Amino acid sequence: MTARQRLEGTDGVAAAEPGDAAPARVRDEASRVRDEADALLASLATPEGRADPYPIFARLRALAPQHRSASGSILLTRYDDCASVTRNPEYRAQSPAWADRVIPGWRDSPGQVATFETMLFRDPPDHTRLRKLVSGAFTPRKVDSLRGEVAALADRALDAVADACADGGTADLQGILALSLAMPVIGRLVGVPETDWRHLRASISALLNVVELFTSKKELAEADAAALALRRYFADLVAERRRSPLGDLASALVATRDSPDARASGDGSRLTEEELLQTLTFLFMAGVDTMINLLANGTAALIAHPAQAELLRGDHGLAAAAVEEALRYDPPVQFVARVPAADATIGGVPVPADSLVIALLGAANRDPARFTAPDRFDISRTGPAVLSLALRSRGWRPKSSSAPW
Repeated sequence: MTARQRLEGTDGVAAAEPGDAAPARVRDEASRVRDEADALLASLATPEGRADPYPIFARLRALAPQHRSASGSILLTRYDDCASVTRNPEYRAQSPAWADRVIPGWRDSPGQVATFETMLFRDPPDHTRLRKLVSGAFTPRKVDSLRGEVAALADRALDAVADACADGGTADLQGILALSLAMPVIGRLVGVPETDWRHLRASISALLNVVELFTSKKELAEADAAALALRRYFADLVAERRRSPLGDLASALVATRDSPDARASGDGSRLTEEELLQTLTFLFMAGVDTMINLLANGTAALIAHPAQAELLRGDHGLAAAAVEEALRYDPPVQFVARVPAADATIGGVPVPADSLVIALLGAANRDPARFTAPDRFDISRTGPAVLSLALRSRGWRPKSSSAPW
């Protein structure tokens, strides 16, 4: 490429002589690509885009794999770009400090406060401190003790599906998985009584709208109301566990916060009361949501691919690979957002510090440059690591035409 081409950003386009229309054509082409990419992103909010975003991701990857939206956010669709951003410590979380700089008035929104102040949106050392405190109560022994109970709950969920489908009926798979499996497992682990699971589901769904790609003003208002309701609920739960502790995570975190050693430390490592409430809300909400999405998406993929389901029935040793393929094929975590600590470049696109970089994991996991026949569901697949649950983010389905990007 010539120096003139580099100056004009016309890689592969002949340099223009005086009077040439080449620069105008280049600008017109760049504008066309930008407009088409924005239209593709907007189409994710349609019923068709919500039902199956993957053809849209493929078109966007081919058209503009590093796309700068009108707001300045950068959206990535290639596996290598998404992996580099999510694994690079110089790309950080949407922390409260970042929100203070770029989202005026966010602290006036209970829904945004309940989101951006959780450990999901903290950078080290805060993230490390909160994760360590939770890990101390969330022990492998505690999780393993639930194994028999989880198996019994799974049997109950399958019975509910079979009963609903008897005599040619249909089953609300997501509803059954939520109330018969996901909420019982996470609820008992965290300490949320069974009598509260059903009414908390609506508040969880409303609050999760804060971290969707597409969120309307009405949904944000509903998220604010849900955040306040959930805070009141978990404040009452914490008060109850202080009076009568049980063997759940809520009791363990209360004991951690109230221990004499924590009170005497004075080094800022103690779990604050607000962090306690936010952590319990986050663990219950994120655990339930991610489990429901993974189970529902994986089940739907197996139903749509009966040969793969039969393969799994014949070889239970493929179970771990089947989960991995379900995470790749239709992940519960559809995107992750990161913020560069300093000016950077991704695929030749300048990325200023503090700008929002959105790695579209659903697109990355179907990148043909990294996965053979990426649109095929194949539980015997081998290949690179899937970009899904190892990342600090949550599931996503586009919901409305109002987008923060």
